[in-house]
Amino acid sequence: MKTFLTPFRVGLFVLVSAAFLAAFLIVLKRGVFSSGETMTVIAYFRDASGLGKRSRVQTAGIPVGEITDIVLIGDRARLTIKVRKDLGLHIDASLIKRSESFLGDFLLDLQPGSPGAPLMPDGGVIRNVIDAQGMQSLFDSLALITSDIQAVTHSLRDTLGGDAGEASLQTILHNLTQLSSLVENTARNSQANIASILENVRDVSGVLREATRGEDRSVREIVENIRTISEDVRSVMADVKNTLKGNQPENSQVQSTLQKLDKTLENLAQVTQDIRDGKGPVGKLIEDERTGQQVNEAVQGVADYANRLTSLQTEVSLSSVYLFNAQSARNEVAVKIIPSPDKYYLLGVVDDPLGDTNVSYVVTNPPGLYQPAVQKLTTTNYTLKFNAEFAKRYYFATFRFGIIESTGGVGADLNFFNDVLAIKTDIFNFGDQALRYPRLRVSANVTLFQHLFLSGGIDDVFNPPVRSTLDNRLLSGRDYFLGGGIHFTDDDLKAILTVTPVKP
Repeated sequence: MKTFLTPFRVGLFVLVSAAFLAAFLIVLKRGVFSSGETMTVIAYFRDASGLGKRSRVQTAGIPVGEITDIVLIGDRARLTIKVRKDLGLHIDASLIKRSESFLGDFLLDLQPGSPGAPLMPDGGVIRNVIDAQGMQSLFDSLALITSDIQAVTHSLRDTLGGDAGEASLQTILHNLTQLSSLVENTARNSQANIASILENVRDVSGVLREATRGEDRSVREIVENIRTISEDVRSVMADVKNTLKGNQPENSQVQSTLQKLDKTLENLAQVTQDIRDGKGPVGKLIEDERTGQQVNEAVQGVADYANRLTSLQTEVSLSSVYLFNAQSARNEVAVKIIPSPDKYYLLGVVDDPLGDTNVSYVVTNPPGLYQPAVQKLTTTNYTLKFNAEFAKRYYFATFRFGIIESTGGVGADLNFFNDVLAIKTDIFNFGDQALRYPRLRVSANVTLFQHLFLSGGIDDVFNPPVRSTLDNRLLSGRDYFLGGGIHFTDDDLKAILTVTPVKP
């Protein structure tokens, strides 16, 4: 009977696994949305590269549809999209093509539109479509910017340059330095005089206020005279400008200033010529296309890295379950690093009361009196176990693989009711000599509140319980457990830290 049950169990497990795999492939083929709960809309794109059938359509990071067909109509791509009806799509909805990863995959961000607009009919066309700009558009923009910079540098080269221009610039800087020093010394030495002048001005303003009180007519006449004087001054300045535009003597101060300005412009023209010829760091950056491209790639890489850091989320969970056969508790601390909604990395530490059981054989030659020649030794070590897994989610199913309790293993999770109910399956310990079959654990987690959850299930389904002959302690085998835990994200940690009192 025992020889019949063992193949029967293995065959049953294989059939269940094959049925689960077939059901998952059918879901992938048909899509997670049924025809009764979806509607079809049309969108036209000028650039549909990176998109294909089954490409995701999401709103606020949550999948709400998928692309069912792509057809070339003229010079544009017509996309047929299946979207959930309960999303409430309006006629002013918009689609944005966005890069999903570094590998060139794209997805569509769907904005349902304003609530006041009419609803989109089945088979309607989304008019607001935004194509993501590719690298060629970026290079074209950089080419235009480079042309503008070259035009500016050409103008600067024509204006400034040569030894005369450099000497003029040095002269101007020297004069400005002397002027600033002179102003500083004058202000420092004349602080007392300035204070006295301000005091006198205050006294004079008081006297003027007393003297002009009741003399409104006289004040108006004074203002009119000042206006006449300003017009005369304006006329004199116009004459001075006309004089400067004419010929001046060679030894005049105005002619000397104009010559210095001309030299300055020649120097500036020479500087721009050096930049255009690729001399110096600035010239190499502008003239060398490879250097400019490397700078652009470095900036783009930093921007992408910053975006990924800002979207990264961390979730911490603490759980404890009671094992009824082992009459002890298994405790676990896990950290999820979530770079995107459809995948995460899991790191954890497990305190398992069963420990690791190792089997070894000792051969005694010659054997002792009343002792067998071959002895079987079973050793159990109680140490912390570690988890390091990678998980990828497809619709309601999540697949995991990596290290499960310090051994290689795989797992699968099925999530229902907006992740309120999660059925988890883990299989590991494939090479444990003390176990006849790999260790299979099936559990169900139910989220009661925002951060609390209950957990229960069966551990080591296939192997019968094995107890120690010394203290009847469970060493391995089937066991039932029940418990719970708490989980929170890094945003919750920030909120907790802000309200936690701190002792001074």
